[in-house]
Amino acid sequence: MRKMLFLAIALLASSLQAKDVKTKVKTVTYEGTKVNLGTNSLKVQFVDKLKGYEKEGYQGMDIQGDTVISCQNAGWISFYTYDGNKLTQIVPPYKMDCYSKENHCNVVSLSNTYYSSEDKLPLLYVSQCAKHPYKGMKDVLFVVRIANDLKSQQTVQTIHYKDENHNFGYALQWVIDRENNVLYGYGNTINNVDVNNKHRIVKFRIPALSESKDGIVTLTDKDLLENYLIEDTYRKPFMPIGQGLFVKNGLLFMPTGFGTAKHPSILYVWDLKTRQMQNVIDLSSSTFSEFEDCAMWRNVMLLQAQGNMFRLDF
Repeated sequence: MRKMLFLAIALLASSLQAKDVKTKVKTVTYEGTKVNLGTNSLKVQFVDKLKGYEKEGYQGMDIQGDTVISCQNAGWISFYTYDGNKLTQIVPPYKMDCYSKENHCNVVSLSNTYYSSEDKLPLLYVSQCAKHPYKGMKDVLFVVRIANDLKSQQTVQTIHYKDENHNFGYALQWVIDRENNVLYGYGNTINNVDVNNKHRIVKFRIPALSESKDGIVTLTDKDLLENYLIEDTYRKPFMPIGQGLFVKNGLLFMPTGFGTAKHPSILYVWDLKTRQMQNVIDLSSSTFSEFEDCAMWRNVMLLQAQGNMFRLDF
């Protein structure tokens, strides 16, 4: 009986300790230019566990107001509200119109364009970012209109980058710069393991819906506004496992890694204007689980990891 009592006490203590790890605010210092006018540190806090479709991994996310859009592999989507403390699911996960085994849904990015003046949310851009082509097309970007009740949506355009010069290897990720109303692409030139691999950034204007032909717009290198490699100016070792993308104040935020010693959880901050790496922020000791995507809620960042949401106060 005494052994069972001691075991129960030990289990309770372990449970309380695990809860404390998740709720405790941790401070992380980093090098480089300050992300804002404060000191070179940020506070990291676990927000909540996600409640998506259990059989698919979490991928892209974005935020409009207090509405958090969370997507998962193959094209599952669910919605939450965030009030600064609590993450509350308001629409359970369901399959998007662009649902497909060839849709990894790696990055999702809200635009400034509304399909209709009656719509509450602007168009959502969903990166296919999968090894296998979608309907014969690689490096696809789905443009999605979300219904006002958040319970349905439709694909109103499919953007396809025709990579004739083989600028990208495994897959291309897309992100909208809402402040400048342009479209960026990022990805490996080969893959994550080849020693000759580099990382390319391209820039396009955002195609209008009226440019679609049978719902599809094809971009080529003739449409490029910018095309360069991160390694052109960044000379330090750089072989991250690419995950999400987010643009704010001319900075490209790139959460990377699996949260392991081999693939640490690092948030890279790339200056799109100067083409320099502004920050390399190691979050391995203050977070857990594989990083996926990030977005801004008011003046703080929410970071979606595999099954978990974190808050970063710069």
